[in-house]
Amino acid sequence: MAKSSSTGDRIILFIICLFLGWFGIDKLYMKGSWKIALVKFLLCFLIIGEIWNIYDMVCALLGRYKLNPLD
Repeated sequence: MAKSSSTGDRIILFIICLFLGWFGIDKLYMKGSWKIALVKFLLCFLIIGEIWNIYDMVCALLGRYKLNPLD
């Protein structure tokens, strides 16, 4: 996975993961896939979704996700 373009993008992604990641909104922002966002939302009723969100926050801070999936 490629690194994001700037530190500001990583901070915005981290904030989205922190506050809206539990609902899968970060997946819409990161990948643009509503199917993945729905799966993450449904898994948040289990412990798996919470662990997945923490993983996404760490990856956002490290810059492991591309913000534009078309690049």
